[in-house]
This record gives sequence, structure tokens and C-alpha cells, in this order.
Amino acid sequence: MDESRITKADIPVTEDGVQPSSSGGDKREFHLKGSQKDMIFYVCMIAGAVIQFAVCYVWVNVSSFIMAFQNINVATGDISWTFGNFGDIFVELSWPNFWTMTKNSVLAWLLSLVVSIPLGLLFSYYIYKKMPGSIFFRAVLFMPSIVSAIVMVTMFRYFVTSAMPDLMNDLFGVSMPNVLDPATGHAFGTVMFYSIWVGFGTSVLMYSNGMSGIDPELVDAVHIDGANGIREFWHISLPLVFPTLSVFLITGVASIFVNQINLYSFYGGTAHASVQTFGYYLYMATKQADGDYGSYPRLAAFGLILTAVAIPLTLFVRWLLEKFGPSED
Repeated sequence: MDESRITKADIPVTEDGVQPSSSGGDKREFHLKGSQKDMIFYVCMIAGAVIQFAVCYVWVNVSSFIMAFQNINVATGDISWTFGNFGDIFVELSWPNFWTMTKNSVLAWLLSLVVSIPLGLLFSYYIYKKMPGSIFFRAVLFMPSIVSAIVMVTMFRYFVTSAMPDLMNDLFGVSMPNVLDPATGHAFGTVMFYSIWVGFGTSVLMYSNGMSGIDPELVDAVHIDGANGIREFWHISLPLVFPTLSVFLITGVASIFVNQINLYSFYGGTAHASVQTFGYYLYMATKQADGDYGSYPRLAAFGLILTAVAIPLTLFVRWLLEKFGPSED
């Protein structure tokens, strides 16, 4: 029979009158159904994240950008366009307060850079090598990440304002001032000490996890070549966790303008101007302007100014890390 002339009627049928289909067709049909189910599952899983990103990030930031150039008349609801918000915010802040917040915000970032990151790396290496007391250090450093922030602040405040002064007076006869009182000049340093301590948990977790993934054979080879613990940390551990370190360094630049160093937890809305940062000011100004829509454009303009400063700084730090950072090779 000429195969080119075979029709559907020439295909044999079973006893129930059903023509069998080829196995290849069944497989293709099953594959298509499986692909459709996978796509539906993927869309359902990703839809929530996409919607959240679109609403909570894209829409909010676009609205803030537009609002920076608006003047809202609360009484009539009329909206006009202006650049005056960028000047009004500096008049509202006043130069002394602006300079104090700039100094405190930059100092908080530098202290985190110089103190928190090196100590976080050393603590992580200590825990990674399972040295004596590493379990104790892990518990102390992770405790602020587990316990409520308000509870931690309450315990810390009691320790530095009551327990420690009583202990110093009983043991040494020394009268210790209230270090959280801005009048003593120790308030900013005390709050920064607390902020650095409570910030160890996340960084130590990330660094120690990165170090635990280092190939043990590589470490053994380094020790066979005569390297000690310091050389292992500097030439093996640090380069291999540097990508994680870079993330903290790059994102830390933006924190200059949003870090309130736990001031609200310590002082509520009454933090003295001498200890305030940009992050605390923006938080309190937004909180106090709740419902006062006329204040939002000035705050949006201020946020836009800070963003314009943060973007080039972030890109510059990223360039420095990529150019001068250690290589895994």
C-alpha cells in the first residue's frame, strides 16, 4: 500500500471503536499540560511579590518624587507646582540643626564602618573556628536579634542609668553620671555603642555562614604551607566572604540618611537636637505630619535631596570595592 495515501480510516481500531494514538502524541500532550501547570504555579507564587514591589516601592517612590514639586493647599485641596519646597525645608531645619544632623549621621556611619564591620568579621571568624567561648559570643551577639527591641532598650537603659552607677559607687566610690542625658555629653556615644552591639547579629550570621562554606581542603592546604590563623583569615576567609561584606558596605552608604540609631526607642519624640540624625528627623517629621498633607511635599523634597547625594556616593563606594577589593583567586 502506498504510505502517502493512508487515511484516518485505514488506521486499525480497537474493539471499543477507539483509534489508538501514538505514544509521542501522549508525551507531547502531557508535557504541554505539565508546562501550563508549572506556569500557573509560578505566576501564583510571583504575583504577590510583584504586586508588593509595584505598590510599596515603585508607586510610593514615584508619588514621593512627584510630591516634592507640589504645593498642597490643605483648606481647598488645590495643588500647584513649585520648586520652593527644596528651599523651605532648609529654612524649617535651620543651619545649626542641619549641620548637627549631618555630623551625627556621618559619624554614625563611620563608627559602624570602622568598629562594627571589623569586629563583626573577627567575631565571625572566632565563631567559625569554634574557639573557646564561641557559643557564649554567639548567644550574646544574637540576643538583640531575638529579643524585642523595646525590651533590649529597657534593659540597657536600666543597666547604664541604675545598675552600673550603683556598682561603680559601691566598688570604687565613684559617682557615675546619667550617660543617656545629653547634658553630660555622653548620650550620643552611649546610643552608638548600643546600636553597634545590636547590629552585630545579622552581620555575624552572614559572615559566619559564608566562612562555613569554605572548602576544608583549602584550609588544610594553607596550614600545610605553614600559614597561621591570621594569614588564613586575611588570605582565605576574608576574600571568600568579601562579596557578602561588599553588600553591607554598599548598602551602608544609603543608611547614612535613614539610620536613626535607635533614638526613638530611647527618647521617643523628645530626643535632644544634639543627638539627632537624618533618620530620626525624617521619622519624627513624618509621624508628626500624620494627616497634615501640607507638610509632605517638603519632606518629599528633603528625601529627594538626600537621595541625590546618596546615589553617587553609593556608586563611588561600589567602584572602589570592585577595583581595590580582594579577589577570590
